[in-house]
Amino acid sequence: MRKLIFFHASWCPPCRFYENQFISPLEEMVGAEHIERVDAWKEPWKAEKYMVDRLPTVVLLDGETAHMIRTGSIDIEKVAEWLKGESDNA
Repeated sequence: MRKLIFFHASWCPPCRFYENQFISPLEEMVGAEHIERVDAWKEPWKAEKYMVDRLPTVVLLDGETAHMIRTGSIDIEKVAEWLKGESDNA
């Protein structure tokens, strides 16, 4: 299954903005099973695994293949299609 991992921190204002504008609406579209929220300060080993060096960061997983999207907007419709397996490009 394809999955999105959202790396954030509770103290990070850009992370809260990103979650409200992109992650929560995306979760409503595709379902919670496709979204994982990781507080990089509480679980640094997960952030290190994906070489996350700034917040917020989104990692798209397709099996073993990870696609990084650092910061900035994402096309929610396009990512939703990718997470559902309706598209090969996120």
